[in-house]
Amino acid sequence: MNRKPNLKWLRGMDWDKGSQRDLAVVIAGACLLLIIASIGFESLLKEEEKPLPDFALIKNVSERKSVFFKHMLPYVEEANYKILEQRDDIKRIQTAFLEGRRIGKRDRARIDSLVEEYKLDPVEELSEETFRHLLTRADEIPPSLALSQAALESGWGSSRFVKEGNNLFGMWCYEPGCGVVPKRRPKGKTYEVASYDTPRDSFLAYFRNLNTNRYYLEMRAILKSLRNQDLAFNGIDLAEGLDRYSQEGYRYISKVRSVIRSNKLTRFD
Repeated sequence: MNRKPNLKWLRGMDWDKGSQRDLAVVIAGACLLLIIASIGFESLLKEEEKPLPDFALIKNVSERKSVFFKHMLPYVEEANYKILEQRDDIKRIQTAFLEGRRIGKRDRARIDSLVEEYKLDPVEELSEETFRHLLTRADEIPPSLALSQAALESGWGSSRFVKEGNNLFGMWCYEPGCGVVPKRRPKGKTYEVASYDTPRDSFLAYFRNLNTNRYYLEMRAILKSLRNQDLAFNGIDLAEGLDRYSQEGYRYISKVRSVIRSNKLTRFD
């Protein structure tokens, strides 16, 4: 129910005379609201930055899996929510462009920022192709796929790379000190397993990786085809395009699908 704010306390204030007392009341009230808002925001940040539980201490396998999915699903949902907001913006601006309406500075800046985020070549002039490429890259990842890969790549949250670098997907980086050095890294190799400030950052990087890396062109093509046919999609479908995610190739795809099926993860899609 919408209710009008109670402004009775403002009545009777001598604004014309610039009463210092009345002004002080207003300032104090505003400061109080800001403090309350700040405390609330900080508490949300603290909640978000809580470390993951030590999954290895949960001996019951079913319970460990349940706790794992409970902690990871919100990160997936948040990342997908952000992407769906981006798609809404792209489609809205695309509609205006196709109708021949003028694209304002703010909307043009929005498109330029998304072109950069999704690693497309900068464009001087917008075109239908610009929007098509963006909608192909800025797309959802089925929760079943993200959860399955997180489980496999992190050893159900118990790997060294999770504990030391919040990396749930085994993604690499290539600058010295950017991550955790694998103990079995081949001689002469310089890659590290990337470190992230929070598990949330790891999920965002994973989504960006699948949506931009040339290795996953096939996965994005599968998703685009299903969308064009107005068909539902899930992790079982998209896993077909992940043969280059791991050195195991198609065996890795089978593993991803097995985790999805055995844990009924498509229920989250």
